[in-house]
Amino acid sequence: MSTSNDFGRTMRIELDEEEQKVRQNGHTVKISLPDQVAGATSFQLKARPQESREAPDSDYQRLLLSIYDAVLITDANGIVRECNHRAVDFFRWPESELIGIAVPSLISGADDAVIGTIRKNLMEHRYTLIEGSCKRKDGTSFPSEIAVNRLDTEMEGRLCFFIRDVSVRKRAQDALEEAITKLEQHDRNRSQFISNVSHELRTPLTSMIYAITNMIRGVCGPLNNHAQKYLEMLLGDCRRLLATVNDILDLRKIENQTLTLAKARVPFVRLVTSSAKSLGVQAEQKSLALSVDIGKELWFVNCDAQKIERVILNLVGNAIKFTHEGGFVKVRVEEDAEHEGFVRVIVDDNGIGIPPEALPRVTDRYFTVGDQPSGSGLGLAISKEIVAMHNGELKVESPPPGMDKGTRISFRLPIAEAPTVLIVDDDRIVLNSLKDQVAGHGYQVMGCGSGSDALRIVHTEHPDILILDMLLPDIEGSEVILRLKSDPSTVRIPILVMTGAHIGQSKVDVLRNFGIPALSKPWDETELLDGIANAFLGSLPFTPR
Repeated sequence: MSTSNDFGRTMRIELDEEEQKVRQNGHTVKISLPDQVAGATSFQLKARPQESREAPDSDYQRLLLSIYDAVLITDANGIVRECNHRAVDFFRWPESELIGIAVPSLISGADDAVIGTIRKNLMEHRYTLIEGSCKRKDGTSFPSEIAVNRLDTEMEGRLCFFIRDVSVRKRAQDALEEAITKLEQHDRNRSQFISNVSHELRTPLTSMIYAITNMIRGVCGPLNNHAQKYLEMLLGDCRRLLATVNDILDLRKIENQTLTLAKARVPFVRLVTSSAKSLGVQAEQKSLALSVDIGKELWFVNCDAQKIERVILNLVGNAIKFTHEGGFVKVRVEEDAEHEGFVRVIVDDNGIGIPPEALPRVTDRYFTVGDQPSGSGLGLAISKEIVAMHNGELKVESPPPGMDKGTRISFRLPIAEAPTVLIVDDDRIVLNSLKDQVAGHGYQVMGCGSGSDALRIVHTEHPDILILDMLLPDIEGSEVILRLKSDPSTVRIPILVMTGAHIGQSKVDVLRNFGIPALSKPWDETELLDGIANAFLGSLPFTPR
């Protein structure tokens, strides 16, 4: 129960089921109970020309006739004993006939149960507010609000019904509700149409990106410099259009609360670096200096890598788009000084900046600033939603602190514990070397020298990734893979294979079927770390050596 001391504010009280709603002839009388206040009910007075009637002979009569609302004075049984002129106007009964009529004949559903509830409320020093419908003599009705209180006169048990015709308000409310319903349906139709179009665009765009990428790689033969340049421009445009399509699809999922996150503990610095540097071509086309400063710390974040990559691409892409040729875009990753346990990504540029009046709305959906380069107006809005879903926060400043122009957009995410890597190799020197290299990049490391120990540790310690030698003394690496992939509890553990010898076709087929990347011994440390990172950030293509 909520209370209020403000005069005239209504407080709704939950009543017994019988008292809360009283149904009669299909009508429902809703009852709510305002707070008890000092003094009498507040009457709304309004000057109004009155019909020529007998002059009142007492202050009581003068007050009764001056009230703007219709007033019915009843006895304890709900029989009308007095009324004012407004009641005659509202109900269209002659005053002589209105006197003596029972309240249920005038107020739909106001039967003995309602009168009983009113009496109970009066005993608790409360008055009753009824939202219902009143009936006129000619059979028509009008929506009304009715306040009921005790009338303190020489006649005990008298009730006073103050009735207000809310027909105009009700019509306006009904019209508003109808308009809202139509707008909601229109919005659903619009969203469905955009979603359908987006899906139709997504497939050909993916095919185009695949084909252009292969052409750039020389699958169709060598390309001259001009062809290479045009294909790279076309590839950039296709990727930007695909990003917009993905934003639209994700926005619909956010609106429907169906967007899900595939979280994993990822090497955050590597995620930021690879995402930002993937836009190097666009920066070069505008002669912009794109730099990434990651410091020396090795942070891990429990996130959906693909979603956070899109956030970074949005922020860096916007910075490139709104910075003039010869400018700079700087990306930094650092521990958040204001929020312990968080890492912050900061994207600064010295571009055109954001007008002060636009800053509060720049992360609103579909909002674009003035006559600046076109866009969907979804990038920052989607980014803000994605960051919030990761328990983080996105912040926009313009200009950046210490600068006279440009924009700073930053976001913070909670730091997670480093993932655990299980390394399996029967060569003690190789095992220790791998453990040192992997641990040196922030991972937690465990090691063992046999396939049986590997299976036991996987089930008891639950490592996040497995680096597996294919040639083990007890169980072959391919057998370990098959056992792990056939067990629902371990099927999702990423595996990276290392081998120092040629492996047969059957083993190659196992790796290919499960999409497991392979590295050869001796290994390159960068390739090893890339392989571990890609196990969290995305799958590597299988390239057996």
